[in-house]
Amino acid sequence: MIRWRLSKTEDIGLRARQIGLIAGPLGAISLQLLPAPDGLSQQGWATAAVALLMAVWWMSEAVPLAATALVPLVLFPLLGIGAFETAAVSYANPLIFLFLGGFILGKGLERWRLHRRLAMKVLAYVGQKPSAIIAGMMAITAFLSMWVSNTATTMVMLPIGQSIVATLCPRDAQTDAQTGGRAAAFAPALMLAIAFSATIGGMGTLIGTPPNAFFAAYMERAHGITIGFATWMLVGLPAVLLLLPATWLILTKIAFRVPETLEIDAGRAAFSEDFQPMTRPEWTVAGVMVLVSLLWLTRPLITAAFPGLPLSDAGIAMAGALALFVIPACWSEATFLLGWDDIKSLRWDVLILFGGGLALAGAIGDSGLAAWIGGGLGALAGLPAWTLIFVIMVVIVYLSELASNTATAAVFLPVAGAAAVGIGAAPLSLTLPVVLAASLGFMLPVATPPNAIVFGSGYVTIPQMVKSGFGLNLMGVVLISALTYALVIPAFGVVLNELPQWVLAAPK
Repeated sequence: MIRWRLSKTEDIGLRARQIGLIAGPLGAISLQLLPAPDGLSQQGWATAAVALLMAVWWMSEAVPLAATALVPLVLFPLLGIGAFETAAVSYANPLIFLFLGGFILGKGLERWRLHRRLAMKVLAYVGQKPSAIIAGMMAITAFLSMWVSNTATTMVMLPIGQSIVATLCPRDAQTDAQTGGRAAAFAPALMLAIAFSATIGGMGTLIGTPPNAFFAAYMERAHGITIGFATWMLVGLPAVLLLLPATWLILTKIAFRVPETLEIDAGRAAFSEDFQPMTRPEWTVAGVMVLVSLLWLTRPLITAAFPGLPLSDAGIAMAGALALFVIPACWSEATFLLGWDDIKSLRWDVLILFGGGLALAGAIGDSGLAAWIGGGLGALAGLPAWTLIFVIMVVIVYLSELASNTATAAVFLPVAGAAAVGIGAAPLSLTLPVVLAASLGFMLPVATPPNAIVFGSGYVTIPQMVKSGFGLNLMGVVLISALTYALVIPAFGVVLNELPQWVLAAPK
C-alpha cells in the first residue's frame, strides 16, 4: 500500500513538472502578446510575464529551482527590464553571504559531531517516559535547526530516533509501528516530532531557513527596512517557543495519544562515544560558534557604542566561517577545523535561488509592477487587518505544502508588500505573516525535506502525517497571526494600519 502511494505521488509530480514546463513559457508569451493594462508600463508588463514564468516553474519544479532562479540574468536584458549587471547584483546580496557563513558554520558542527554530542547529552537527562523523550528530541532538534540546515538536522536526529524506537520493540520496530503494536503511537509521533521541530526551529534565526534571510534582503531592497539577526529573533524565537509546545501537544495527546506506561531506554549505551571528553578541536569549534552567536545578538549594541565600526551580520558570519579554515585542528599534521572537501556538499543551489528571487523582487518594484498591484488591491482596504492576515496565511501555508517554501516566499513577498502599501498598511503587516507561513508545511512528504526524510524511514504513513499536520497547520496560522499583532509593533517599530513615512513622502 505504501509503495502504491509513493508511485502515485511520483506520477502526479511528473505530470505537474511536464505541464509546468510548457505552461510557464506559454503564459509568459501570452502576456507579452497582449497590450499592457492601463497604468502599467511595458517594462512592468514584461516583468509580470517573467514573474509568471518563474512562478509556474518554481511551483511545479519543472526545472531545478536554482536553474529557474537564473532566468532574470537571461530575460531581463532581452526584454528591456534591466541590464545584466543590474540583475547580477542581486546574486551578491549581503544576506546571501550571511546564509553562506551560516552554512559553513553548520558544517563545522557536523564535521566534529558536536550536534550529535549535544543531542545525546540532552537525551541523557530527559528521562525515559515516551512523552519526555519526544519533548527532549524536539527541543534539541529545534535548537540545532536554528544554526544548521533543516535537512542536515533531520538527517542527524533520525538515526537517534530510530535507535530509541528500536529499544522499545527491538525485534521489528518498523513493522510494529505500522501494524498497531507497542510502537504504534510512539514511533510515528517521535519521527514526526523530529521533522516538525526541524522545520519550526528554522524559523528562529535569519540563517535557520532560506525564507527568513530572503525576507530580510527583500525588506531592505524594496522597503528600506533593515532587519538584523537580533531583530529577527525578537519575532522568530517567540514563534518557535509557541509552536514547539503546540506541536508536542498535538503529537502526544491528540494525534497519537502516546502512552506513559512504557519505560524506554533512550539508548545511552549505544552512543557511549558521545559521552567521551570533548577534544580540543571540538572545544574550538564550539568557541567559534558561541562567539559568532554572541556577536550577532549584540551587534546592535556594539554599533551603537561604536558608530564608525563597519560591523554587519554577514561580515560576522563570514569571519566565523573563515576562522574554521585557518584555525588548526592538529598543527603537526597541518589539518584545520574545516577543509574544502567538508563543504563541497553545501546547498549552493539555495544561494542561487536567493539571488534569482531578489532579482525578480527588485524588478517588480523598479518597473512599477508592485505599485500597480498595490493600487489594484486597494479594494481590500475595507477588510479588517486580522482577516486579511489570516486569509493570506492560509493560502501560503497550503501552497507551501506543494512547493518549495523559499520559492513560495520569493513569489509572494513582493505581492504582499505591494498589497500592504495599496491598502495603506505597513509592508511588514503582510510580508511577515507570508514568510512565517511559508515555513508551516506539515501535512505532506513533499512539503519540506524533513517531512520527506522521516516519511522515508517507514515509521510514518501519509494519513498519519496528514492527520497531525492539518491540525498543526491551522494552529500555526492562528498563533502566527496573533504573534504578528503582538510583536510587529515593539520589534520593528511600526503600526500595522499606518504607512511608514518613507511611503507617505514619496512623490506621487
